Amino acid sequence: MTPKTKKRIGWTFGLIILIGLGAAGYVYQKISSQVLSLTPDFIEEMSQEVAAQNESAIKKPSPRKRVVQPYNPLKNVYFGDTHVHTALSFDSYLFGNRFGLDDAYRFAQGDKLINYAGEALQLTEPLDFINIADHAESFGLFELCSQDDLREEQVEFCKKFDNPSLFFLFGLIEAAVKRPPNRPVELCGEDGSVCFEKGKTTWSTIQKAAEKYNKPGVFTAFSGYEYSPPIPDGGEVHRVVIFKSEKVPNSAVSAFEAPTEINLWQKLEETCTDDCQFLTIPHNMNQSWGYAYSRVDFDDNPYGEKDWALRRRSEPLVEIFQIKLSSECAIGVGAVDEECSFEQFWPICKEGESSKCVNRGSFAREGLKFGLELEKELGFNPLRFGFIGSTDTHNGAPGDTEEWDWRGFNGVYGAPVKNRMKGTLEKQGMISRNPGGLAAVWAVENTRSALFESMKKRETYATSGTRIRLRFFSGWGLEKGILDSPDLVSRAYEKGVPMGSVLGKREGISRPKFLVWAAKDPDDANLQRIQMIKGWIEDGKRMEEVFDIACSDGLNPDPTTGRCPDNGARVDVSTCGITTGSGDAEMKILWEDDNFNPDLSSFYYVRVLENPTCRWSTYDSIRLGQPPREDVPATIRERAWSSPIWYSPDK
Repeated sequence: MTPKTKKRIGWTFGLIILIGLGAAGYVYQKISSQVLSLTPDFIEEMSQEVAAQNESAIKKPSPRKRVVQPYNPLKNVYFGDTHVHTALSFDSYLFGNRFGLDDAYRFAQGDKLINYAGEALQLTEPLDFINIADHAESFGLFELCSQDDLREEQVEFCKKFDNPSLFFLFGLIEAAVKRPPNRPVELCGEDGSVCFEKGKTTWSTIQKAAEKYNKPGVFTAFSGYEYSPPIPDGGEVHRVVIFKSEKVPNSAVSAFEAPTEINLWQKLEETCTDDCQFLTIPHNMNQSWGYAYSRVDFDDNPYGEKDWALRRRSEPLVEIFQIKLSSECAIGVGAVDEECSFEQFWPICKEGESSKCVNRGSFAREGLKFGLELEKELGFNPLRFGFIGSTDTHNGAPGDTEEWDWRGFNGVYGAPVKNRMKGTLEKQGMISRNPGGLAAVWAVENTRSALFESMKKRETYATSGTRIRLRFFSGWGLEKGILDSPDLVSRAYEKGVPMGSVLGKREGISRPKFLVWAAKDPDDANLQRIQMIKGWIEDGKRMEEVFDIACSDGLNPDPTTGRCPDNGARVDVSTCGITTGSGDAEMKILWEDDNFNPDLSSFYYVRVLENPTCRWSTYDSIRLGQPPREDVPATIRERAWSSPIWYSPDK
């Protein structure tokens, strides 16, 4: 184990101490409210502030019941959240969240939650599936600190977290970094085995809850967790782990057992055997300091060919959007696309900088180009990944992505309005965050097996939180008349391949056609445009091009700029009312790339943009009877990103 690995594992423990071992105090105190400032007086103060918020000023749709979709060989779209934290996660608990597994599952299926401050949270439409992804690094701490037979030193250690102070926690971090790479010795023993064994109990509890709420054909509950190794200076490329069925390993692989991502995949393949199947999903590539799409792992060890093959087997998807913003692309980091400024705050790395900034290894679009480079070297592309969105909520509120309903994502720091409105975009306060995204999966039915298989095949897409419907196909035999055909989808599958697939070369046809169909979220704004993003390698250079391929309202792209003209959609930020009569409820197009080169590997993915709507902070300003903050965008354009379709002349 390298010194860098040891230091990082020390930081893992440090992070647990800083934002997690308050969880030990949770069980030790039997649901104590004495975490940071979460006292009865503080709760009463926050409740009074909530009472002063004018909730009736916010216009929002009424909640409705789930519509169960029957088995469909042409596939239905299912919306879910694969990245949900409950009070079982160390940081979630310390943030003040008290919603557990049962609360999260009930919320996902339409129940209302009331947060500590008295604010109500409820989905307009229930989710179809979720994956609870509590941090594996804190598994076992709750159970251990709640035991009656603890040794004296263990009791004293747990007591320290009944009412932790930041000064105490930072002191423990400083000590932890200098310790051997292990869990806290006082609590877990010299080799950490005590906490590791207790962690199996937490993992078993998570599995039992998933089995309890899983209803094949109606609602899917996956068994899973989050693997959370830190990178210096607050960096991260954590990974959600999802299992296909009830067949899972008997323990979760944490950063203590697997210091790097390669170790994680190796351990999972060793322990997930027979009928067990898994996949991993990275997130916050934008905060990876470039490690997300690099030739080295987190310890700066070079990837070998076997490592790339392992990654290809394990990781078919990436989480492109969540509360910590977008990991699609950034202007000036290989991209000139103006929409790459959407939900960004990290600066571009300057010469000599390697952390707290973004570079080409920080974004999915560059990762796709990197995959084309690796294909030339290795003979296979280990970075053919599809897209999903999710929340990373630490409130136990899966899929709570509606701008008008969002109540923050981290307990005491995100509620009520005054806390959500703190900070600035530049200093990355709560005001810089967003409600996160949703995962959309095209599958034949709402079951673990069907959803998992579609995830493995990458027939998925991401949204920034709305429920846009999106289908994307490419093929050599797609004909123009297909757009008006009642059999559009069946013909598209017959004559082409769906998002997430690879299209091979076809002799005698100059270029393939791309079919895109999109429909608006019934509770949100109309659609404004469809864009196609293309990437390829030419003369050793990473290349990209962005096309506006369909405009709403009968408009056409400007012949000079290639962009759709303004369709006149506007938002009244005093009420969040939107312009009626602009935008389209449905858009579809059959498109060809005039610059298609049959000899070059390439990828294409679709981005669908809505008309502008109010940002969550504008809704909160209305609750306070104030104008929107001038230093924060008052509106946003919600969107969806399809998984790519790759063209390979060698297929």
